[in-house]
Amino acid sequence: MRYTSVREVRLYNGWHPIEARRQQLARAGANIFKTPHRPLVDADWDGTIIDDVKIYLDGEPVEPSAIDPDEGVVELVPPPADGVRVEADYSWHPVGDGEIENAVEAAEAEVEALTGAVYTPHTRVERVRVFRGRHITLSEPVISVQGVKVFDTSGNLLDASAEAEAVDPSTGLIRLKRRSAEPGPPWYLPPIYEVEVSYVAGYHEVPPSVRQAVLTLASYLVLSRFQRGVSFTQDYGAVVAGFTADELGERLAFLQSEAERVRQLLPRRVSRA
Repeated sequence: MRYTSVREVRLYNGWHPIEARRQQLARAGANIFKTPHRPLVDADWDGTIIDDVKIYLDGEPVEPSAIDPDEGVVELVPPPADGVRVEADYSWHPVGDGEIENAVEAAEAEVEALTGAVYTPHTRVERVRVFRGRHITLSEPVISVQGVKVFDTSGNLLDASAEAEAVDPSTGLIRLKRRSAEPGPPWYLPPIYEVEVSYVAGYHEVPPSVRQAVLTLASYLVLSRFQRGVSFTQDYGAVVAGFTADELGERLAFLQSEAERVRQLLPRRVSRA
């Protein structure tokens, strides 16, 4: 998840973690217990859930050994004796963190496919044939040029430490430098040559339109999956999530229209001849 977070998706949709306090757990094995509600969620947004679950054996706090948040399963080692009351404090929501993470990753992949760009900094090595001049357009926006090698058309290395500067970082346009005081090889460049550029591609900051697109698309994916998995007759999950059947339909329709709108606002890569 590079362009938004579970926290941002929850806040955008009002899917706030629901607190459960001193809930008695059902025994499912010698040391396996299940919570009344699931999936469990990371209420403090720190990337781990085990610190969000507090276990009590006859009122005395103990540390859980492992947790399966999607199934609401808690493992205790050593196993409590028979007759011990096992309770837990935890947070949960019908929309689990894993569901949101999967949707965000799918939304990020769609946005990158639509725009032809990866927006977080990443290293690329690109080889380009140059027919004239010293200007080169790389396939992605340029944050910094790390190294440049120049080859002739037969693949012979002319310069292993050439230099280049970014002319228009947003379009990937760079310019090879030449030292006028040293006109001979390896600084002489033939009319046709190849340049291998190592560079950091991407953006210093993710564009707001990209962040909003991922947030909206991920929200729509989550809610559409949630709708398909819910029976609205007597389903506590839909009620707790804050939606009646009509409200869920209205929210989905809004997110669908927003998804189409933000897709149109996404930046598009423009190729240079």
